[in-house]
Amino acid sequence: MSEKPFWEGKTCKEMAGLHVKVTFENGTVITGMTDNDGDIARNPYVSIDLSNIVGNANAMFKPCEDITSIELLDDPEYERIDNIENVREGDIFVAKSGNLYDIRTCEKRRGTFVFLLSMESEATEWIGSRSFAYALRRNPKLPDHDGLWYDKNNGLWLVVRNSGRLVYSYGSYSCLTDKVYAIQSDDVKACAPFRLAKAVEA
Repeated sequence: MSEKPFWEGKTCKEMAGLHVKVTFENGTVITGMTDNDGDIARNPYVSIDLSNIVGNANAMFKPCEDITSIELLDDPEYERIDNIENVREGDIFVAKSGNLYDIRTCEKRRGTFVFLLSMESEATEWIGSRSFAYALRRNPKLPDHDGLWYDKNNGLWLVVRNSGRLVYSYGSYSCLTDKVYAIQSDDVKACAPFRLAKAVEA
């Protein structure tokens, strides 16, 4: 007996804010964020219906008949930022509609936050906090096991075990220093992305 789908027993409201992959009977595959109706909003006026429920967020979610599957998508490359005060330039603004925009600038004005976002066709637009659902921040590519690694500037790092935790020693190609950094330190993240050093690198 197969495991029941993740959406079974959920209301449309409980289906909101999820990153999903939807496969239709005709082979069409789409991904996006679900709104309060459990649908994927392309813009404020157009949405892709995933359920026949309209305007009743408390109704039980049931996929349309032409949908083969709905799968949850994990985003291990991104950290979700729910606290608006922790959002910063370079994050991705996720609107309540489900649309995603790059954040160019964030400012606090008269006790509330406003964001300058990159829109389509390289246009920018200021949006207030009422449209904010959450933000996404790309997780830097950090070394995940012992060995030698190069950072984004071709600096050489030695990853070793120290008291059960990963630490970093940074130095030049010819001589490693004994300075140690914690795996999640800002100094280390600033040097990401890292790549594994090969035995011989041209």
